[in-house]
Amino acid sequence: MCIDSMRVGGGRCPPLLVGGLLIACLMLICNWWTSSSENLELLRQIDDFSEQLKISAEERDQCVTLRGNLEQRYQHSEVLQTKLKKRNEELEEANTICKSELDSLNKLDAVRTATLDTLKSEKNSINSQLDEEKEDNRKLSKKLMEVQDELHRLKSAQNSPADQESKPVRTAVVISKAQLGPVAESAVRISSSGQHGLKYHNVPILPRDLPGAVRQPPRFSVTMLKDSFNRRDERSID
Repeated sequence: MCIDSMRVGGGRCPPLLVGGLLIACLMLICNWWTSSSENLELLRQIDDFSEQLKISAEERDQCVTLRGNLEQRYQHSEVLQTKLKKRNEELEEANTICKSELDSLNKLDAVRTATLDTLKSEKNSINSQLDEEKEDNRKLSKKLMEVQDELHRLKSAQNSPADQESKPVRTAVVISKAQLGPVAESAVRISSSGQHGLKYHNVPILPRDLPGAVRQPPRFSVTMLKDSFNRRDERSID
């Protein structure tokens, strides 16, 4: 009916109805435009949220992975800390043992140093004594050579015929009956140099045994003294 009434020549169309329709169309177009714009904005926001959700999921996965790595590192750090504590305790024990050994070595070094000082002082004392003994040995050797030269000179003078003829006969004074009587010095001939000097009151003693008897060697002799001095000189030289 309305369409028919709107036809040309078919009657008048009320203007209010036409204005209402136009307004309704405009409102519908505005609503559609607004809804489309809002829908596009919402779709864009949904896409942004989807992208953010994907990024958040990736970040969550990275955080989970990083958390697992951190937990492994933490466990490894705890194990390493336990090992380091044990190693530190072992090093402290070794340090204590080293300190005790060092103290013992220091004490031993002090004792050794004192012993070395004592030995050095004893060595110096022995060296000084040895030098004195060497000097005494040289003096005694010199005196011995002088005495031997004097004995040799006296022996040569005693055995010379001219001296025997010119020298008067010396006699020893008899003190008791147990002693020998006066004996002429020229009556005694000393065949062994070790028996030279067996005198009583500067007169040689006449042996009482038979001429062919075996005589023991003298207990003390100038030659023995010379040999002992020679051996001592050789030891001092060595």
